[in-house]
Amino acid sequence: MTSAPLDESGKAAVLVVDDERNMRSTLAEILEAEGYDVETADSGEQAVERCDERTFDVVLMDVRMPGINGVEAFRRIREHNASARVVLMSAFTVDDLRRVALEEGAAALLPKPLDIDTVIRLIDHDQDTTVLVVGDDNDADDAIGSTLQRQGCRVHRCSNVLQALELGGQIHFDVVFIEAQLPSMSGLEFYTMFRKVTPSVIAVMVSDGSLEDDALADEAVRNSAYTIVHKPVDVDALIGLLHRISSQRTSHDVHKPDR
Repeated sequence: MTSAPLDESGKAAVLVVDDERNMRSTLAEILEAEGYDVETADSGEQAVERCDERTFDVVLMDVRMPGINGVEAFRRIREHNASARVVLMSAFTVDDLRRVALEEGAAALLPKPLDIDTVIRLIDHDQDTTVLVVGDDNDADDAIGSTLQRQGCRVHRCSNVLQALELGGQIHFDVVFIEAQLPSMSGLEFYTMFRKVTPSVIAVMVSDGSLEDDALADEAVRNSAYTIVHKPVDVDALIGLLHRISSQRTSHDVHKPDR
């Protein structure tokens, strides 16, 4: 993934939002020591005001605060700055809010106590994702591969299903894109075999929109594949899908999008 934008001083601008003073000031001090340009806010309302006054590269915001909560503040910030990268934080189990926030574009929802290394990786947007693209449709595979590489992913393409299965046992791939129709077997058959080799992989099926391709891809999704991408590949939608997967992986809450 690409790095966070920098201000004129060469530092990423970060807003820390938390109603607990010690948490707010300590996190700000840690990030300032790392070289970031840090400001703080003690409520969701104040966070919205600060984001109206200047642009922050990243907003680190607690979910539970008096007044408007972190998710509502996130929504209001995004109304005026659609590209704002908001990382939500919570010491409580908030599954419903987590799902809503991630679906609406939050960069992540991190549990407290915070892992500072994870926070810094999120600020720098250094979230390397290793992707395997399996298929022999050069146009579609080129579109997927080049788009993901521009987003900072490590991408390997493979048209030989046996080699792809062998690779899956030797290299950890975070995401695999699978053509619904492969040279020697269906994408559904390959996915079933690949998942036995690497159960944690997030699988995205690629369909040409035909009844046969869609049927195979739908069956794979029913068997725990993540979702389906249709040809011709919509680049903007693919980037949005990548960001959603990245935020869910970081938040340890991978769940299929509504279709």
